[in-house]
Amino acid sequence: MRRFRLQFRQLQLSIAIFALALAVAGTASCTSAEKSAKVLVFGIDGGTWDVMVPMIEAGELPNIAKLYNSGLRGVLVSRPPVISPVVWSTIFTGRPLEEHGVDGWATSQSTHRKVKAVWDILTDLEMTSKVANVPSTWPAEEIVGEMLSGFPLSGSTLGGNTGVVVTLDSIGDRQNPPAIRMNVDTLRAVCEKLDENAWSEWTSLKLTNQPNLGATVRVKRLDGGKFYITPVYRTDDGLVISYPPELRAGVQEKIGGPYIPEGPGWSKHAEEDTPKYLYEHLLQVARLQTAGVMEILDQPWDLFIYVDTFVDRVSHPYWAYSSPGDYDGLDAAKAKLYESAVADSYRETDLHLGEVLAGIDGEHYTVIVSDHGFKSSLNKSMYIGTHHFDGVYLVSGPGLKGEDGPRANIEDVAPTLLYLLGKPVGEDMAGRVIAPLAGVLGRAVDTVETYETGGKAGNEFPVDEQTWEQLRGLGYVDGPAPKGAKQK
Repeated sequence: MRRFRLQFRQLQLSIAIFALALAVAGTASCTSAEKSAKVLVFGIDGGTWDVMVPMIEAGELPNIAKLYNSGLRGVLVSRPPVISPVVWSTIFTGRPLEEHGVDGWATSQSTHRKVKAVWDILTDLEMTSKVANVPSTWPAEEIVGEMLSGFPLSGSTLGGNTGVVVTLDSIGDRQNPPAIRMNVDTLRAVCEKLDENAWSEWTSLKLTNQPNLGATVRVKRLDGGKFYITPVYRTDDGLVISYPPELRAGVQEKIGGPYIPEGPGWSKHAEEDTPKYLYEHLLQVARLQTAGVMEILDQPWDLFIYVDTFVDRVSHPYWAYSSPGDYDGLDAAKAKLYESAVADSYRETDLHLGEVLAGIDGEHYTVIVSDHGFKSSLNKSMYIGTHHFDGVYLVSGPGLKGEDGPRANIEDVAPTLLYLLGKPVGEDMAGRVIAPLAGVLGRAVDTVETYETGGKAGNEFPVDEQTWEQLRGLGYVDGPAPKGAKQK
């Protein structure tokens, strides 16, 4: 009997230990779930602390300041070539260009990428991503979630990549894009109704040679009897820039106008009239893109990425006006007129961030990153801003406080996002979780050998001629299309 009671007590003890183990496991599982959270990535293309910190201290960037004062922040170091599709591909894959395959403008579209981006990894894990305006995401990829492609796109404009300046009599001139010459009467009627410095509404154009295509423009009346006509943006459903394919049409219906995936270029920055219209139209496009982003924010997601390119697009053509002492012979009166453009682009971007943050419910991490910074051109007679290797990172959210972090590399962003999402980091990624996040959050960095299953072949052909022409008009490339480029 005594032996039986002893065995019974041992059985009771074993059951108790097993129950305790289950409870601990359950608690650990709950704790793990609590420590992972959804993640917002807000990219500021071209963002630099050299501009942002003084503006934060002056109270001019309240939304960024709130995150800055409550998060880990530091310099994010880019690598050559410092061009948007290459660097953003490194940021969202955690791999150098030699591995991800997007190594220049000729290989700058999603079909050229050979490895998985974080949204592909999450798709494999059956987690939801929303991705908007990230360079090198066209054509849009099939993911668990939604995607609005970023540049460079093929065929998104039908001429005039920066736009054209005309008079009433020169609208039909041969140097203007065919889409404009086909609509002389329509455009002339729009121009005649405008007061000086006023903008028209979006105006639909008819293409007699391609009636299946849709197109739209806006017009601004300048001084001296001149008018600025924006690039001719394609609006028909045949231009598929989203996943699911019908997403773009749904977004346009909700925002009540066109969704423009790529705005005007800055290649005409040296022309006399360009500063009079370029900032304003870049602003119009940036607001349309942010409005589109807000329309895909409300459904559940684990990772939301929006790259706001407004700062970059403004900094190239207007930087010299904000730093006239760095340049030779810059007209002082002109500099005075446009000296606030760069700072204004940061103020506007801060408003975009505020809109996005206000649209998010529940606990989440916010990660701000830029692909590079900006500086004055070393060529003092070339009145543009140029890329600087030092970009920015900022991580704010549960368990974090305002403090300076170490310099990090662009390869470190993807592992950091996976860590914040509570997922293992690929051991074959070149980057690592930004220190000291793991120490501060008190959670070890788990790893997995690789997320690559079979690999992606990557397109062996360069971008098509139409994409190359758009890139030339935007101010990013010179010379003929690369060898092997096809006509789309």
